[in-house]
Amino acid sequence: MSAKKANRFFLYLLLAVIALIFVVPIFYSLFNSLKSQQEILSVNMTFFPHRPILDNYAYVFARGGKYLNYYRTSVVITVLGVVITVICSAMAGYAFAKLPFKGSGVIMAFILFVVTFPLAALLIPIYIMEYNLGLLNTAWGLIFPNVMNVLPFSVFIMRGVFKAIPKEMEESAEMDGCSVFRTWLNIILPIARNGLVIVTVFSFYSIWGEYTMGKTLATEDSAMPISVALTMLKGDSWNFGVLGAVITMTIIPPIVVFLIFQKQLVEGMVQGAVKG
Repeated sequence: MSAKKANRFFLYLLLAVIALIFVVPIFYSLFNSLKSQQEILSVNMTFFPHRPILDNYAYVFARGGKYLNYYRTSVVITVLGVVITVICSAMAGYAFAKLPFKGSGVIMAFILFVVTFPLAALLIPIYIMEYNLGLLNTAWGLIFPNVMNVLPFSVFIMRGVFKAIPKEMEESAEMDGCSVFRTWLNIILPIARNGLVIVTVFSFYSIWGEYTMGKTLATEDSAMPISVALTMLKGDSWNFGVLGAVITMTIIPPIVVFLIFQKQLVEGMVQGAVKG
């Protein structure tokens, strides 16, 4: 028992250290947002602020017409991108898992092959296509590439989730006269809700924090997401307090999403580990 307790203690210690590594930068940005520029650049700077101030947040909201527009753009791109990804991955995943058709394995392998392509190699073709279609510096011009980026892995996740559902569920629905679409919508989809949550959180995090495509496809202020706008805070020199305030405000939505779906996300991961 003592050896078991010691192993558990070291395991918890290791997990605490890993959690600390991820959490410290977040609190560092938060505490910097409550400091003046002089205190941040002081030789005697400390991790915690001496006298917390809200001037940096006031600076951001005083320019609300500019910075809040970046947030609004990111919200629109992320929400629409997540909705499209969840719907398409749920439908495609069900087709690959429960509606086998000729060549489905080859098509699925091709979809997963897309994931292996580095994003930088796809930027020029994407830019040329969007230029010809007039989608540069538009919300849809960022939504479609982001969906393309997260959809293959999302389809793979949902395919695995649907495959784990017993076939008897579909047979029972078919005997009751349900069509394929109604079986998917009313019977199978509610059972796969934990998989949908995983896809939702994964796509939200990926789209909200995406920088490379946003920097390439959105060069006008009206179309820039907040991930790109952060780099524009630099004038002649960095204002680290204001930067900390904007970063803190930027990481709030992902944290809120995680807190909302925390239970379902953990359940989905545990189910996947048990079934795997």
